[in-house]
Amino acid sequence: MKIASVRILAASILLAAAVPATAHHGTSVTYDTSKTIVVEGTVTEWVYSFPHVQIYFDVPGADGKVAKWGTELAPTPSMMKNLNVGWSRNSVKPGDKLKLTCAPHRVVGATACLAREIVVNGKLMPLNDAQIKQAAAEQAPAGSAR
Repeated sequence: MKIASVRILAASILLAAAVPATAHHGTSVTYDTSKTIVVEGTVTEWVYSFPHVQIYFDVPGADGKVAKWGTELAPTPSMMKNLNVGWSRNSVKPGDKLKLTCAPHRVVGATACLAREIVVNGKLMPLNDAQIKQAAAEQAPAGSAR
């Protein structure tokens, strides 16, 4: 009886620990990764923290009203890997102009998306390996091997 109780307790602990771990990683559930939209606006807040870097920004509508938007970037450890190609805690600041290519939220009318490409004040800020290589090539001195 005592062994059965210990096994049930151990299984319960493992199950309880697994639920939060799986709940967080639902990119394809939250965002429609088969679609792409482009949104332009002005940064209102830049949050460089764990678990994901986030940018909040205002997007003017055709009717003149401003919509409050937000985007989620890569996990913070991945972003820290990109420090040598432009990302830092000071990369983006309120007032910066933002052009964002992203996967839209699955809820129609939601003002959130998953970033795929970000241009801040006319400069591409790399989010993936191909963009990192592109940014590194653009930063290389003229005439150097690429």
